[in-house]
Amino acid sequence: MSERRGVPPSGEERALMVRAARHYYVDDMSKMQTADALGVSRFKVARLLEGARELGIVTITVDDAGVPVPELADALAAHLGLSRAVVVEAHGAQAEVRHEVGAAAAALLGSTLRQGEVLGLAWGRTLTGMSHSMPPLPRVDVVQLTGALGTDLEASPVEVVRRVALRSGGSAQPIFAPLVLDDPRTADALRRQTDVAGALRMFDHLTTAVVAVGSWDPPNSQLLTALSQEDRQAMHEAGVRAEVAAILVSDTGEVVSPEFARRCISIGVDQLRRTPRIVAAAAGADKARAVTAIARAGLCTELVTDRALAEAVLSLDGVDPAVAERGTA
Repeated sequence: MSERRGVPPSGEERALMVRAARHYYVDDMSKMQTADALGVSRFKVARLLEGARELGIVTITVDDAGVPVPELADALAAHLGLSRAVVVEAHGAQAEVRHEVGAAAAALLGSTLRQGEVLGLAWGRTLTGMSHSMPPLPRVDVVQLTGALGTDLEASPVEVVRRVALRSGGSAQPIFAPLVLDDPRTADALRRQTDVAGALRMFDHLTTAVVAVGSWDPPNSQLLTALSQEDRQAMHEAGVRAEVAAILVSDTGEVVSPEFARRCISIGVDQLRRTPRIVAAAAGADKARAVTAIARAGLCTELVTDRALAEAVLSLDGVDPAVAERGTA
């Protein structure tokens, strides 16, 4: 603080601290130049700058948002039995964390997709952010992996597919249908519609799929909140921990509530598992158990996430490669 430790600085001394800090940190002057400007010694300047830090006149932050953490990523990939993980620094509100993870997923796809691939996209807030950050891509065909949920056009999977396809110049195959129907017969009728059937046929030719991860316990899933109370209760009783593309899995990675899948317009679990590359994007430490569950289910081969979620996953039991070899059920 002041030259006498523990004694608050006088108004004059505090003003001198502010002037010294402005010259040094804002005007980029050296300590010697600052000393000349203030008419004091270089050692006095050093004490003024130290006091300015102690009093909070000067605060220094490092903006590391979006910066990769490769050592943590390597540990995470090994822990979950994945071929690759990307972990980035992310801070602030949940929306800000999702933005950083989405941007990292976009960068990963931009550097790894190859011309001629068939890219499948599920839906979710992180993937919406990803689509806004997508760099130019090689020419790939893009297909929607699930129907739509809700009325927010900005976050619609149709819009996500459109934006990503525009970055590649390839074809876009949307699904103009809801994700969840009231009964299997209505879902079957929609699957026979020409446009929907065309998208579904592309599922068997996917080379890369990108999915978001929903957590059911603790609850952090748009699908969960969109279902009826009766459906939610039934799923909880069945032991649902997580979901990707409307595929519901338990803590152990077992696919549960297969009757629910018959009501959904979405990629099937076997089709997703056959996809050579499945990139999951997830943000927030509360999804740690959900991410671990989908890894056990064989529903991701790569993961893009933030530091908090990565560290939370590493605090849990790892995934046995023998169990997670593309799923337990």
